[in-house]
This record gives sequence, structure tokens and C-alpha cells, in this order.
Amino acid sequence: MRGHALTARLHRHDIATLASLGAYAALAGLLVATRLVGLDRGFWHDEIVTLREYVREGPGQILAGPYVPNNHELFSLLGWATSALVGESELALRLWSVLPFLTGALLVTAWLDLRVGRLAGLLFLYFVVVSPLLLDVTRQARGYGLAFLAMAVLVVAALEADRHARPAAVVALAGAGLVGTLTLPSFLPAFLATAGALALQARLRRRVALATAAVLVLGAAWYAPHVGSIRESAGQDLGAAIHPLGLPTAPFDQVLIPAYLGIDGGVVLFDAAWLPAILVPALLVGSSPLLRSARTALLVCSGVGATLGVVWVARMHAVPRFWTFLLVPLLVLLATGTASVLARLGTRRPAIARSVLAVPLVIVLPLAHAETIREIVQLPREAHRDAAAFVRSAVPDDVPVLAYQTHPGDTAFYLGRPVVPAQRPHEVVARLCGSSEPIVVVEQPWVFPPLAPPCASEQGVRSARFPQYARGGEIRVWIAGPR
Repeated sequence: MRGHALTARLHRHDIATLASLGAYAALAGLLVATRLVGLDRGFWHDEIVTLREYVREGPGQILAGPYVPNNHELFSLLGWATSALVGESELALRLWSVLPFLTGALLVTAWLDLRVGRLAGLLFLYFVVVSPLLLDVTRQARGYGLAFLAMAVLVVAALEADRHARPAAVVALAGAGLVGTLTLPSFLPAFLATAGALALQARLRRRVALATAAVLVLGAAWYAPHVGSIRESAGQDLGAAIHPLGLPTAPFDQVLIPAYLGIDGGVVLFDAAWLPAILVPALLVGSSPLLRSARTALLVCSGVGATLGVVWVARMHAVPRFWTFLLVPLLVLLATGTASVLARLGTRRPAIARSVLAVPLVIVLPLAHAETIREIVQLPREAHRDAAAFVRSAVPDDVPVLAYQTHPGDTAFYLGRPVVPAQRPHEVVARLCGSSEPIVVVEQPWVFPPLAPPCASEQGVRSARFPQYARGGEIRVWIAGPR
């Protein structure tokens, strides 16, 4: 009997191991495929600004020219070096975001599998795969993938240093802090808070202090030409500020929940109506075994608290993509908390109430945004390159092009010649329908109202639509020939 029982247990263990490895393979395959498919599509506005204003201009402009938050400096520098070696390429530039992101996601997954458990690792990878915001930003030629990797290394290195006090972990902590800060200045509070929490251990205090000093000195030297500009950029008005009473819920309504609401904003305003939605992830995060020890809780949470605290005190406006690196510790807590709740289902003391929250959460997340994820993989974010290619093939270079869009320079970038900015719809329609000479109108129905030219069905007027997954859903090109 005992032999049969042991054999049965081993058989069940083998099945569970094979199932978990299969789940890992499926999730890792989805993670890689959704990041690599279609990376050679045309740039969108922020990527165009990065390439045109910084990557093409080189280190002098990147490190000492006028600073704007769009310039993720370390990424721009890597982009310049890559372009110098292999030429300008959407694929090559975007790999500097995609590959670091993949490395960071797989690093944390492996660490959770080793230190916490297989289910925690699987859930972390799952939550990363099904986030439309992470899919959107980490495929872009921007610094978000580098920042995600830096935060992943920061969290893992801090927890490993706390566990073993190895010098290599402190070196990794400093390297992550430097890479993150040189990419995004807003990474610095997260690094300082995490390093400060680690320095509470007397055996690590000297090493952490030296590492922190090195990061501060190198960071100060790097950003010295831009100190004033960085301070001024904190006053930008994109997005929304955290509500005066909203700091306690900010990790959820400003970072975690928006990661699953979609792309391009999705700020959750502080409102009592959102409290039930905030309660679900809060209860699951609160179940994390990493919060049972004050030391590990402080190491994991301090970076999030410090970053959002600075944003709150400074009354800075932001959109969720600015803080996607903070998803690393938050998803670690969500994954480990959810795993802890689900693991108790087969015990005599299951967490019934929390399980009722966890199971639907795991099931609903991929269904809620399956269409958005499909569009991100299959379509460009903005179809400027496709529209410009159509214009070049359809009309001679001397035909005037009116750009009825918020950023006319995006069309000009791919068209390779100047365009005429046009913002009043009635004037655009009048020129399109009343011109006796060939004319082109490039329309992006985002911010501006869509055009409805009465001559659309007339002979000599034609149009083409180029779908995109953001900012109006399409770019439309109108061409009027001589009539």
C-alpha cells in the first residue's frame, strides 16, 4: 500500500512538473513572440522625436543639448552608436528596449521560481505577458525596456544581498541604479530608497554607502548640463497629478491597475467608486509572503513608495507609462500573493474570500484586452511610414501635402520633404475640394475632428486608409487631382 501511495505521489509530482514546464514554455513563447513580431514597422511620434532630435545628432546633443523628458539619454546614446554601426533601422533601435525588457522579465521569473516557488514565477510571467501597457511601451524605441531591466536587477539584487550579503549583489544593485538613472532621472528615488533600506543592515552599510555614492557622483556628472531643465520638466502638464489624498492608493490606481486598462494614458482618477477595484489587487498583494518580514517588505516596497512620494509632493503630472518600471516590485507582490492564496485552496484552511478574487483575476485579464494585444502585434502604433510611402508612390514630389494632424513633422519625417501644417477642418476641406491643381491631405483623426469632404465621391478624388492601434485608429490620405 505504501509503495503504491508513494508511486502515485511521484506520478502526480511528475505530471505537475511537466505541466508547469509546459506553462513556462507557452508563456515565454508568447512573451518573446509578442515583443518581436512587427518590430520593423514605422516609428510613432515619440520615437521619431528621439531619432530626429537626439540619435541623429549624436552624443553632444544627447548629453549637453536642450533637455526634454522624451530624451531617455542612455537609450539615445545606445541608439546613436547602433545607427553608426548598422545604419538607421526601426528594428535595431527597438531591440535596445525589447531585449533588456525580456531579460528583466525572465530574470525575475527565474528568481521567483527559485526563491518563492514555481507558481509565483508562472504568475509573474503571466501578469507581464497579458499587460497591454507593458506590451505597448517595451516595443518602442524608447528607454522603458532599459528601465524595466534596471528595476528587475535592483529588486533581485537587493533581496539577494539581504539574504547572503555577497559583494556581487551590491555591485549589481549599483549597476542597476546607474543604468536606470542614466535612462530616466525619475528612477533615482527608487534606487536611493532601496539602497537605503538595504543599508539598514550593519554588515552591508559600508558597501551600500560606497555604491550609492558612486551612482550619485556618476549620475550628477552625467546630468550636470541638464539640472535646471530636468527641474523645469517636472512641471509638464501631460497626464494628471496624484490626488492630495491619493498617495496610499497610488501604487494601485496610478501604476498597477492602469497597466491592464489599455495604452496611451488610462490614468485612474482618485474616486471612491474605484475603491472596490483597488481592493482586489490590494488584498492579493497583501497576501505576499515577502511582506511577512519587515526587511523584505521594505526592500520590495520602498522604491515604489519613494518614487510616488516624490511625484505626490512635487505635484507632478504623469501618465502610467512613465512609471512602468515600478510594475516590477508590484507584480512580484501580486504574483507571490496570488500564488500564496491559490496554494491554500488544497489545504484545510483555504483563503476562500481571496481565492474568489484571485481566480477570476487570472481568468479575466487575458480576455479583457485580447483584441488590444492582437492590434499591438499586428498594426503600427502610428502609420506615418505607410501613409508617406503611399503619397510618394501616388503623386510627384512637387504636389503640396497638407498635414491635418497634431504633429505634422511626423509625416514630413517619412515623406522626406516639408508639409503644410493644417489645423482648421473647413479650410482643409475647402482646399481639397476647391483646388484646380493636384493636392494631398494627410489626416489623423486624433485631437482634431475627422474630415468629411463633400467632394469625397467626385471623380478625381481618392483616399486610402492606413490602420494603426493608437491615436485615432488610422491615418487617411486624400488625393485630389485636377478636375
